[in-house]
Amino acid sequence: MAATCQSSKLYGACRIAFMWRLALAAFCVIVLTTTTTTQSFVPSHSAHPITPQPTSTTLNIFGGLKDAFANDDSLGKAKNAGLTSGPRYNDKVTVNGKPIPNVVVDQKISQVCNAARVKVPYNCQNGECGTCTIKMNGRKVRACVSKVPSGKCDIQTL
Repeated sequence: MAATCQSSKLYGACRIAFMWRLALAAFCVIVLTTTTTTQSFVPSHSAHPITPQPTSTTLNIFGGLKDAFANDDSLGKAKNAGLTSGPRYNDKVTVNGKPIPNVVVDQKISQVCNAARVKVPYNCQNGECGTCTIKMNGRKVRACVSKVPSGKCDIQTL
């Protein structure tokens, strides 16, 4: 059936047939896993009338899937998905003479200036126009594309 479903004309029909089969399988699971307990009503000749017992119906729709979402112990302990040793900080960063704490190495200079509440004009955000030119360690650089080095970083706005 997979070979005949490759053409674009039959793809929709195959998909609909698959959905019907899936719905039928789900219905069969529900019907087969449904348990019903009933008491039969047998007339008796006693003075006390017998009342029928209530029926209980339980649907075990996802009972077979409960282990599908459990953790797999064979994979070992879960690892941290983030950085293994954490970010590298540079505490030798100053903006216009003001020291800025907790600056991450390779962070954009524009973000550092924003954290220091120093206004730097921007235009293109690509480093092409030169509007954001500043001095970093005595050299002219573009703040929107330049990054914080691991050593001393003295930023001066123009």
